[in-house]
Amino acid sequence: MDFLSLWWAGPFLGLVFSVAFGPLLAAKFWEKYSAYVLRFWTCLYLFWVSYFWGWPRVVEAIYEPLFADYLPFILLIFALYIVSGGIFVDFPRSYGPCFNTIYLFAGSILAGWMGTTGATSLLIRPFLRANSFRRYKTHLMVFFIFLVSNIGGAVTPLGDPPLFIGFLKGIDFFWFIKHLYVFIFGTIGALCLLFFAVDFYLFKKDGQKPGPRSNQDPSFILEGIPNIFLLVGILLTVILCNFPGDGFVLGESVSGAAVLRNLILLTIIIISVSVTPDEIYQRNGVSLGPIKEIGELFFGIFITIVPVIHIMNQGGDGRLGDVFSWIAPGGDFIASRCFWISGLLSSFLDNAPTFLLFFHMTSGDPNVLMTAQANILTAFSISTVFMGALTYIGNAPNLIVRSVAEGQGVAMPSFLGYVVWSMSILLPIFVIISYYL
Repeated sequence: MDFLSLWWAGPFLGLVFSVAFGPLLAAKFWEKYSAYVLRFWTCLYLFWVSYFWGWPRVVEAIYEPLFADYLPFILLIFALYIVSGGIFVDFPRSYGPCFNTIYLFAGSILAGWMGTTGATSLLIRPFLRANSFRRYKTHLMVFFIFLVSNIGGAVTPLGDPPLFIGFLKGIDFFWFIKHLYVFIFGTIGALCLLFFAVDFYLFKKDGQKPGPRSNQDPSFILEGIPNIFLLVGILLTVILCNFPGDGFVLGESVSGAAVLRNLILLTIIIISVSVTPDEIYQRNGVSLGPIKEIGELFFGIFITIVPVIHIMNQGGDGRLGDVFSWIAPGGDFIASRCFWISGLLSSFLDNAPTFLLFFHMTSGDPNVLMTAQANILTAFSISTVFMGALTYIGNAPNLIVRSVAEGQGVAMPSFLGYVVWSMSILLPIFVIISYYL
């Protein structure tokens, strides 16, 4: 199919803008009818395909992105969510800034291996319980969003959807940590130091200390240990099931390794559900609602983004030539401009499709991006993960933190209030990163 007009990008843009601004502009309507809005944009695109090329092309428009991109993506997200939700962790009450700083640092590293959604779901409630005696708690949640729900996800492709999409497109699993480690650990370290200073000041200002421990106070609790081994299984599956193979499935290039990986992940999900007591899922607040929402959203994204990718692949000679001329004057991409544009798009739209767009816009060839254009891949890999922390809607775990915190009586900033927090703290760091790209 040949997509020449920018009108073909309409369903994709309508979908991502609906997701970004629907909850803000019409919260009650969105809560009730969001699934129908997502289906509308997907069906509109498929209707256009059938109108211009006939119904047989509709099948092609569905199964190609379904098997090549959507299925492995959603199975990994589902596996990480279910397995991490089957692990229950609890701590004794926090004794101040040192505990909190170590907790956030460890949570950031953990997020890179079990996913920001999984790490957020696992760690946010114990963090709140450990600091239940504190009067000032807003900063705890803000820095948790920065570190655990976003920046820590850049460690591996398991950490955040943009990097996993890169992995599915052919980027080596360990390429990201090899090329991003200075930016990742430099940013985590800087934020942890800043958090310690802020938390130390507010801890003193609190004037409240944890009371003496009694026999009823919990010691360290770790339940659902089989799921820890299943998490290791997910990691090994993603790394090892990446061997070359012949393509099949209705003519689409889907390797035997990809099919094997999907089957193993599905098996891990079934085992996890079988061995995990319902009580652990209940205490962790795990339900199928978030996965259903994510599944419907990305089904629409992966289908409607196809014409946008075709337009991007036309480069400077296509409909977006003016955009290319600014990001890549003379045909050479400027890393800092890729960093800021992809990052700001991620903070207000969605980081996974933003990564996919820049992947195809800059080259679309993983071998070129990992070598000749390594600085460009570095730029939009960092930005799509890191700048998800700039707004509540930049990354799904941000909303999980806000919902859980408000449910336990923590005063969370408004949408604009959170932007003030994030811009004040993160923008100076991002300026430094863009300088060194």
